[in-house]
Amino acid sequence: MNTREAAFLLLFEVEKKKFSGMDSLMEKFHQKLKNEKDRALFVELVHGVLRYKSLIEYYINFVAKKGVKDKRILNILRVATYELLFLEKIPEYATVNEACEIASKISPHLKAFVNAILRNIIRNKNQIEESLERIKDVDYKSYISIKLSYPRFLIDYLEESYGLEKTLKILEFLNTKPPQSIKINTKKTDVSTLTQELEKNGFKYEINSHNNEIIHVLKGNIKETELYKEGYFYFQDLASSLVVKFNQEDFKRAKKVIDLCAAPGGKTFNCAEVIDGFVVACDINEHKLDILRENILRLGFDNIIVAKSDAEVFNPDFAEKFDIVIADLPCTGFGAIRKKPDIKWNKSYQDVENLHELQVRILDNAAGYLKKGGLLFYSTCTLSRKENEETVLKFLDKHRDFSLVSQITIFPDEFNCDGFFISKLRKEGER
Repeated sequence: MNTREAAFLLLFEVEKKKFSGMDSLMEKFHQKLKNEKDRALFVELVHGVLRYKSLIEYYINFVAKKGVKDKRILNILRVATYELLFLEKIPEYATVNEACEIASKISPHLKAFVNAILRNIIRNKNQIEESLERIKDVDYKSYISIKLSYPRFLIDYLEESYGLEKTLKILEFLNTKPPQSIKINTKKTDVSTLTQELEKNGFKYEINSHNNEIIHVLKGNIKETELYKEGYFYFQDLASSLVVKFNQEDFKRAKKVIDLCAAPGGKTFNCAEVIDGFVVACDINEHKLDILRENILRLGFDNIIVAKSDAEVFNPDFAEKFDIVIADLPCTGFGAIRKKPDIKWNKSYQDVENLHELQVRILDNAAGYLKKGGLLFYSTCTLSRKENEETVLKFLDKHRDFSLVSQITIFPDEFNCDGFFISKLRKEGER
């Protein structure tokens, strides 16, 4: 199986499953590609198609007047069209030939159809671009929906919260490719030592200006190094690191902290680095807990307790035990579209409503785990007033013994990271 064939097959599988189970699918196909360059191209093609699906389909449908009904052929054309539009280093003839070869394995007579569609896209690129620009003057939001490739509901929804100008900046940024983002394990090393090791190993990097313990690795697979195996860092986006970074003094004073939805573990590890006490890391998924345990061993933390616990169900063992509760809760994930572009196509407004209600239910439980005077940190990796500010307001309306200390939206275009929301709430009373 070659790279393009793997990308086409994955996209076909994703579509059959209505874009569910993306991570496990990616991993399954990733393992079949042994060469590092092939793996990199595979991710580029899959993420690229999902990132620009509407734009790609506009080009295809412009020349295929009746559309493409066979989903297998459509995904072959999507992959090839992405290459033609965005990957200038790949010769056009190579893209067309490869797509035709894959199509012929499905049905020999479809090879000519794929060839004709792609040749027409190449010949009519300027005409297609001009056609798209004309839409801009007639229906600007439809133009944006195609050009930036976002569902119309998401554009409208974000506009309600942030206005159209800010929404466009957010959407444009979320279409960029994220670097590998790592967090230094300060229990084992420091910024100077780790960056020296990165240089020795030939890695190009940037130190984040908002948190100098976050490093962006610009090229190379750092997970295959001894630095990773020895636990000198873990993978974490800047945004999620800011829960602890912006509130470090609170975490230093805490003796008992619980992270209700801990996997993959970033905020748990952030906390374990600074706390003079212990962290209880919870999750409902046993597989995720196993990965969490592996990382705890690799990183060398001895102040983390792993517990299988369902955040939706009140656990009496936790009642009023903790100085801090971290509640980074299930959300639509709109802030993480850079890393998971499939989110664009697998969420709806109904998901926003459902998740808002789920968040409030879990926060109800979280409130019961805090000691008097304790702090509740509610966070999401989404951009949505319904899931963020409105969830906080609904919680405060139900829990009059809590007050809002602070809250911040981490806008991705401003912080150069995932979109994120952090709210800090205090329970009345003295610790």
